[in-house]
Amino acid sequence: MLSATDVHYLVGFLTLISTPEDVEIMLGDLVYDASIDKDRDVDVTITYRDPEGKISAFKGIEVKKHSRPLDVIHVEQLAIKLNDMPNISNRAIVSASGYTQPAIKKAKVHGINLFSLIPWDNPMQGFGHVSIPENFFIQEMTLTWVGNSHVKFNPNEDIPNEIKKQITGGSPIFNSSGKQDNLYKTIKDLSDKIKLIVIDTIKDREYIKSIPVGIEKNVNIKSLLKDLGNFYLCIGNLRIHLQEVLVQGKVKWVEKTIHPEFKVLVKEGESKPFVGCAIAEHSTGNLIGLTVSQFDRTLRFVNIPISDRNQKKIHLHKLR
Repeated sequence: MLSATDVHYLVGFLTLISTPEDVEIMLGDLVYDASIDKDRDVDVTITYRDPEGKISAFKGIEVKKHSRPLDVIHVEQLAIKLNDMPNISNRAIVSASGYTQPAIKKAKVHGINLFSLIPWDNPMQGFGHVSIPENFFIQEMTLTWVGNSHVKFNPNEDIPNEIKKQITGGSPIFNSSGKQDNLYKTIKDLSDKIKLIVIDTIKDREYIKSIPVGIEKNVNIKSLLKDLGNFYLCIGNLRIHLQEVLVQGKVKWVEKTIHPEFKVLVKEGESKPFVGCAIAEHSTGNLIGLTVSQFDRTLRFVNIPISDRNQKKIHLHKLR
């Protein structure tokens, strides 16, 4: 299920793919509103430049993900907002739920182009040069830990047993200033991050890539922590600087079949889509997809990181 933030990003990417190369796409841009003499947020802006680098057209797009079609009130409010921005020469609205007929008439009166992000029910049709079979799927290969992997800090340091017994997953982690770390508050937090880093580090190594799917392999990885930060563990009066880590455990490749969600961006009143996308959620939480447009014969890859997807509001994010 695409979130509102996902829809904003997806519309931005699809707009980028369906426009010439000499454009700049910005999500959450600030545009001057003459009626209040103040800059206001516009979901997607497209800046076209001529060969000399001067702005030839400035397009503003408002993107909405509602459970019901946008009605005349929604469209009128958005139209007034966009029309109060004199720098915008082309204005549009994208809806992920369609429009009512009065809303369509209202947009026409205000000179607003309407687009819909709708399900691509038959990916075999819509684009003359590319067709995607209905059973199209994405095969995902993920390297994962098997069972309980073990993280040992300062493996070469002789720490007394009575001290070791006091160290648990909930033991707090401190930074060099003596304050509890903001990112990794406990031993468990830091250990979990390190295990993710190890997976990401070794997955492209040949001896790991050659492991057959489902076959487990032992790994022993020793690494310094200085690139991650300076971390300290305080037990009583003892302050232990965590400088090195040993990670031991078993890993294996897991194969997963993902059936993507097909979407197309269509202008109101037209049946032929501008651009389409087979979009899916990766196990990492990233949103990935393959896009195809009417403007060229290339397939392009879309990737929206989980950190971007988790944002409640997108502000000044440039797409390239």
